[in-house]
Amino acid sequence: MQLASRDCRLSRARAAPLPVRSYATVDAECMILHMSDLRDWMLGLPALGQYTFTAEEAYIQQPAISAASTNAALARAETAGLIVTPVRGFHVVVPLEDRGVGAPSWRLFLDPMMAHLGLKYYVGILTAATHHGASPQAAQVTQVVVPRQRRPVDVGRNRIEFVVWHGMASAPIELVNAPSGRYRMATPELTALDLVRYSSRAGGWGNVVSVLHDLAPAVRPSHFRPVLAMQPAAADIARLGYLLEQLGVADIAAPLHRWIEGRPERWVPLVPGSGRAGVRDPRWRIVINESIEPD
Repeated sequence: MQLASRDCRLSRARAAPLPVRSYATVDAECMILHMSDLRDWMLGLPALGQYTFTAEEAYIQQPAISAASTNAALARAETAGLIVTPVRGFHVVVPLEDRGVGAPSWRLFLDPMMAHLGLKYYVGILTAATHHGASPQAAQVTQVVVPRQRRPVDVGRNRIEFVVWHGMASAPIELVNAPSGRYRMATPELTALDLVRYSSRAGGWGNVVSVLHDLAPAVRPSHFRPVLAMQPAAADIARLGYLLEQLGVADIAAPLHRWIEGRPERWVPLVPGSGRAGVRDPRWRIVINESIEPD
C-alpha cells in the first residue's frame, strides 16, 4: 500500500504570501500529515494479512521525512500500544483484540522476525508439545530452537526463549498456518526426542515423563525415520525408547530399539549427572541410576 503523496514544497509556495505563517510552520504541518499517513499505513496492514514491517519499509513510506522523524513516529505508536518492537528494526502491529494485553501472539510475527534476523528455526520442546496435545506444567515461555546463540525476546509479558542446536537445519518440521502466514513447528517425534535431550528446559525428568505420556497419541512410529536420519546421540534415543516403554507404548518405541541394536554397545545412565550405579536394562543398554516419578 502506497501513501498518498503530498508536495510540501508546493504547500510552502502557497503559504508564502501569508505573513503570519513561516516556512517552519508549514514544514511542521507537512510532517504531521506524513505521520498521519504512516499511522494509516501501519494500521491498514492487517487487512492485507500482514502484521509486521521493518523500519526500512517505514522509511520508504516516508520519503519526504527524515529517518529520525520516522523513528520518532514509530516510538510514539509503540507508546500508544499500536505496535511492538521485538527486535531492533522490526515492528509488529498489535491487533485490536490484543491491545488490552499489550502484545500480540508470537504466532503473528515469529516467522517474519526470524527471517529478519536471518536465522533458521523451529518451535520446539514444551511449546511444540502443547501444540501436539500435551499440557506441560512449565510452558511459561515460547521455546524456539536455533543454530546459534540468541538472547531472549520479550514482547509484553511474553518471552521467546532460544535453545541452540547446531544441527537443526535438517530437523523434520511441520508448517503451521497463522493469520500472517506460516511458522515452523517440530514434529511430534522430534518433540519427543527434544524433551529428553533438553530435559532441563522441559521442566526436569518428572515433567518430561508426564509430557511424553500426553504426547504419545500424536507420535507415529514410522515418522521416527527422519529423526533417526539426523544421527542423534544414541544415549538420547536409548533414554527416549526406555521411557516410552515404561509408559506402556512399546509399539512407538520399536523403531528406536531397532536403531539402538544396530549401534555399538554402550551403556548410558538414565539421568545424566546422577552417577552410573543402578540396575541395568540390557534391552536399552540403560543404567537406571534414578527413579523418575511423573510430575
